[in-house]
Amino acid sequence: ASQAAKNGTDVLMDILSLGTPPAQSSSSTPDIFSLSQNQKSPVASLDGLSTSSPVSARAASSQAASSIIDLLDGLGPSPPAPENNGPAYPSVVAFESSSLRVMFDFLKSPGNPQITVIKATFTNLSSNVYADFVFQAAVPKFLQLHLDPASGNTLPANSSGTVTQTLRVTNSQHGKKSLVMRIRIAYKINGKDVLEEGQINNFPREL
Repeated sequence: ASQAAKNGTDVLMDILSLGTPPAQSSSSTPDIFSLSQNQKSPVASLDGLSTSSPVSARAASSQAASSIIDLLDGLGPSPPAPENNGPAYPSVVAFESSSLRVMFDFLKSPGNPQITVIKATFTNLSSNVYADFVFQAAVPKFLQLHLDPASGNTLPANSSGTVTQTLRVTNSQHGKKSLVMRIRIAYKINGKDVLEEGQINNFPREL
């Protein structure tokens, strides 16, 4: 009986030693930033990451000693590696007028400190529907800016829906200069053109 328990333990240890190599997590990180025109949100790339749980190890544990069973029960599925999410930054109100609010959420990878992925969320504060909604942005020469297509071009009235758009900014002076951005937002209300402009200076300094 002791020989059978030993064999079961050896099998479990062999299975447990397989796991997901750390290199897989780190190698997938650059994919977050290699966004195509059809891939609007980098968050989806993070959501796609998963860590395998030791299912086969649990199946074999019934033949092992109770101490090994307790060990396996304490493991469970591992959450996605936190280092892939990078540092957490607070959301900011990038722009707000009586009729429009723009929120910025930030995503950053430790392996690419110069690159910041920004999710912009636009909310209509008025009672009128905004049609032909277009967001434009400009940055100084030490920054590079890429905009993905917006999630739509119609912004519902009374904060009843949002439009989102992903921006990717590369800061060649990271650690020396903070991000700054000028924005222009155009839309139509009942066929009439409306233009709103502003400058964003309240980015987190670490970006």
